[in-house]
Amino acid sequence: MGYGFIALVGSIALTAVYVLVTDAAYWLKALAAVLLVVSLMWRFGLYLQVAISIFILYYLTYLRSRG
Repeated sequence: MGYGFIALVGSIALTAVYVLVTDAAYWLKALAAVLLVVSLMWRFGLYLQVAISIFILYYLTYLRSRG
């Protein structure tokens, strides 16, 4: 399976958490979902999936540090 599978599952899970749990603006949630779908169709989508995951992890860390 490889490391690409880890990035795929991680990015899908983190995007689901971002869309369903956070209080971000609706257009940002839609942007994250659209970027995930685009990364699944793009040849170099693995890099976009990693970037999405890093952004969401930073955002969740920011939210935890505020509370």
